[in-house]
Amino acid sequence: MTAIRRRPVRVLFVEDNPGDARLVKEALAEIRTAEFELIHVQHLHEGLRRLARNKFDVVLLDLLVDDTPRLGALLEIYEQSSRVPVVVLTGLEDASVRNWARKEGARDYLIKGKVESDVLADALLDAAEQGAVKQTGAWAERRH
Repeated sequence: MTAIRRRPVRVLFVEDNPGDARLVKEALAEIRTAEFELIHVQHLHEGLRRLARNKFDVVLLDLLVDDTPRLGALLEIYEQSSRVPVVVLTGLEDASVRNWARKEGARDYLIKGKVESDVLADALLDAAEQGAVKQTGAWAERRH
């Protein structure tokens, strides 16, 4: 049985399609084992601005956002904030792109329309937990 997380998972969701954004919000609302605070932005530049100002546990990212050169969104997110884990949610079902995204640091690569609510939630929770461990480890290293 999965333990219930006490604090909401803060998710920055970069997605330029309002319909896809609505579906993700609905999918995460179905989850009972965790609470998600989803902050949706339609443009990468807006997402980068939010990352600079606010703390997020994870970024949920569409790789092909209108205001970004093809596949540039992931690289720009990591330039801005490499400590926040990224889960890719895209319509691009391509093994070479998935491998590239994972090599570039994406925690997971999910396909729109083919991922169940619980799988999406688990990917976000796992990424958030790994990000917290990574940040705690970096903080501990700085103290010594």
